[in-house]
Amino acid sequence: MKKLSLLFVDADQERSDTASEPAYFHDLNLDQVISHIVDGREEYKLNNYFYDLNKNLEQIQYRQEIMKDLENEKLYKIISAFTKSLADFRNTLDRLENLYYPLQQQRCYLELALRYQKNLEDFLEKLKSEQVISVGLKELINQFILILKSGKFIEFKNKTANLFERLKKIRYCVFVSETKVSVRRCKEDDYSVEVAKNLYLSDVPLGENNIVGNQTFDLNHVEAQILEGVAKLYPEPFAQLDAYCKEYMRQLEADGVAYPSASLRASRYPFMDHNILIWERELQFYLAYLEYIAPLKHLGLAFSIPDMDISNKQVRAEQTFDLALATRLLEETGQKVVVNDLSLANDEQILVITGPNQGGKTTFARTFGQLHHLAGLGCPVPGLNTRLGFCDAIYTHFSYREDIRAGHGKLEEDLIRIHENLKAATASSIFIMNELFDSTTYDDALYLSEQIIRKLLAKKIITVWVTFIDALTLISPQIVSLMSMVDTADLTRRTFKICRKPADGLAYALSLAEKYGLTYSMLMGEIDE
Repeated sequence: MKKLSLLFVDADQERSDTASEPAYFHDLNLDQVISHIVDGREEYKLNNYFYDLNKNLEQIQYRQEIMKDLENEKLYKIISAFTKSLADFRNTLDRLENLYYPLQQQRCYLELALRYQKNLEDFLEKLKSEQVISVGLKELINQFILILKSGKFIEFKNKTANLFERLKKIRYCVFVSETKVSVRRCKEDDYSVEVAKNLYLSDVPLGENNIVGNQTFDLNHVEAQILEGVAKLYPEPFAQLDAYCKEYMRQLEADGVAYPSASLRASRYPFMDHNILIWERELQFYLAYLEYIAPLKHLGLAFSIPDMDISNKQVRAEQTFDLALATRLLEETGQKVVVNDLSLANDEQILVITGPNQGGKTTFARTFGQLHHLAGLGCPVPGLNTRLGFCDAIYTHFSYREDIRAGHGKLEEDLIRIHENLKAATASSIFIMNELFDSTTYDDALYLSEQIIRKLLAKKIITVWVTFIDALTLISPQIVSLMSMVDTADLTRRTFKICRKPADGLAYALSLAEKYGLTYSMLMGEIDE
């Protein structure tokens, strides 16, 4: 059978399940975003899927197609319900392992196997009834057809059904005499059907009075002895049940098999198809992300699957926003985040953003980085009409306090990191620079910034540069000047809108005034005192 992955075009590609968080995640607040996405799905260990920036455009588009399919609400619910049922099976298996009486445990295994088979068949029928466009989900349907038509599955299904029928036909009588209880074969009508419901020895409808629906059920010692008596009266079907469980419920952990996630540990049960469990885990990548953005879409915020072009470096996103900030505002205040448009066209290469403090400049820069990382995962990104060039790496340089453990000053530390990253970067990389060189003089900061910008231009690297140095916007026609805007009626009120606008020289003056307590409001406060 052809090997299928729902995340990777090459299903045989070597992948690590111990990938580390990318260095730029903290700067872009992507660590907060991914933490929200995977919350509640820890057993699947999805973080690694969200860490890796795809280096293959075909793979990105492969995932985008599946994301588009899952925009169909009905299809989304079908797949979500199926993965939930598999998780329920694993939880039930854990509970069954704790049952004290082996005969009860074995009979419950049999019922669970019946449910598992029916679940797979129902899922396939529902999936086939929907219009599926993506190569990945089409192949998933084909794989399920092959699994359910395979000799292995048919044999498993027939053995389960035959054994279930044999146990269902068992009839017995219970005789109670003072403190003694005995069991005998019984041909006439009796109450064994009612008793058997509690012992899982009759044709109980799925979902009624069974281990799946009753998490606390266990036999008392009298019921257990009755069940053992019935097994002695009918040794053959119970011997078959024992052999069945050894064949299909045998635990394989002793074989030293390593499983990358808790969800796959259930494959120690041979009756649970290993490939299906892998697909379940991979489907969680899509379900988790779409579930995460659903409340934001409900508020009216836009998401779209970006057009990706490896030969064109144009960037466009309308009504885009910082995903981490939007989530925080939604959770804490119920407010919507301010949206912005961004674009780079023709030969434009570097966005230089100036303007007053706390005006949204850094948020805009983070948004730019988030767009490229999420697009590289194959996910819908914040905004409308999005178009992004292919990105192979993201480098961020944000201004932080000096690290005294580094053995050198903050300025030297910044320059070393930038030098190393420039050597590693390609024309498909992006840089995000945020208020660099604030530990040195204006003239030195201007000189150093200009040298770095010229290297970025020479390597054709798309860059966002947040700064108070307006002169950087004049270095090259490939630089686009953006400004964080304020309310024209009240210059102290930020609008958090970032617009194309020539730098007006006020940003750096305002930052100096704020630094030294010389703004109008600060001075008036001093006068009042």
